[in-house]
Amino acid sequence: MTVKRIAIVGAGIMGRMLAWQLLNYAKSAVAITLYDKDPMNVGGAAAYTAAGMLSPYSELESAEHSVFHMGLASLTRWPAVTESLSKQRNTPVDLFSNGTVVVAHQQDQADFQRFHQQVTTKLPDSYRDQMGQHMQLLNQAALSQLVPQLATRFNHGLHLPNEAWLDSAQVMLAFNEYLLNGDVKWQENCAVSHIEHCIQAEQRLGAAVCLASGKQMFDHVIDCRGLGAKRDVQGLRGVRGEVITLHAPQVELKHAVRLIHPRYKLYIAPRRDHHFVIGASQIESEDNGPLSVRSALELLSAAYSIDAGFGEAQIVKLATNCRPAFSDNLPKIICDQQIMRINGLFRHGYLLAPIIAEQACERLFNTDYKSPFSNLIQEVRC
Repeated sequence: MTVKRIAIVGAGIMGRMLAWQLLNYAKSAVAITLYDKDPMNVGGAAAYTAAGMLSPYSELESAEHSVFHMGLASLTRWPAVTESLSKQRNTPVDLFSNGTVVVAHQQDQADFQRFHQQVTTKLPDSYRDQMGQHMQLLNQAALSQLVPQLATRFNHGLHLPNEAWLDSAQVMLAFNEYLLNGDVKWQENCAVSHIEHCIQAEQRLGAAVCLASGKQMFDHVIDCRGLGAKRDVQGLRGVRGEVITLHAPQVELKHAVRLIHPRYKLYIAPRRDHHFVIGASQIESEDNGPLSVRSALELLSAAYSIDAGFGEAQIVKLATNCRPAFSDNLPKIICDQQIMRINGLFRHGYLLAPIIAEQACERLFNTDYKSPFSNLIQEVRC
């Protein structure tokens, strides 16, 4: 059997998910080398900052239908991923699946109604026929029964029962252990200057990873560097995200919460042991600097307005990062002979990574495969 030598450049959520997918898709047929400019267990990847939201319904408000459909498909893949990672390390990798509750304060009811209308209108007809399975408007009595902590401050809400989220730091660490045990050669602290085409022995086409120490040749190179590939991927921009991690023993929220607000989209993602990640979805800026006082005040004030227990919380971490996006905020797979570039996952990295990794594997190993998602991912052939 011919073994394909494959390099993955960039060890964010996309790079790690792709390496996992390759091992599960064709382990005996691949030899994988993973390059990353950071140490293995820490780094500047946007995946470390993300709340790990798997929320295709919520994203319908502003995202394309393709994000919704790919997101639903990825939701069905994540349980197998987390189960695989958990077995490898004998420690559970949490997949929180209690759904999302969307709320708004009284003065923002018009924005709440607009959100509900946009999501409902953009749902495919087949979903609207069974609306109760996908979203449920809650009056105060229903909200009190589902999330009593919210009913003390809100008169109604919207329940999206099929949404989920992950602990991003936990997932990234679990991928490390899985990939190393799967004989992935991990080149940490290894900055890649660029990727280029090359001719290997016997005149076979290949691709080279170019390092300060020289070139290393492979049958295929897959570029997953996100904004690190901005020089090589036309039209890529950074979108800033800001998050605060709190330890709040007095807060009992078990659902993800989205607060509708005219200026920002705030979410709260519960984690184990009364830890909560609080963030705003996006800021159109490539500033990767520390969290500003204004942003911190807004996020913390909004959290306190949802549950007074956050007033006694301890601030565990403040973090910012920039996520890669194209002008339409949709991902692209760019194929140029033996080089594939996957980029532009925007704020949907965890939501879309499983299905995009699946598509990449099919393109590498099954040229006759016709994916049901091939018209959703923007594929460019150079």
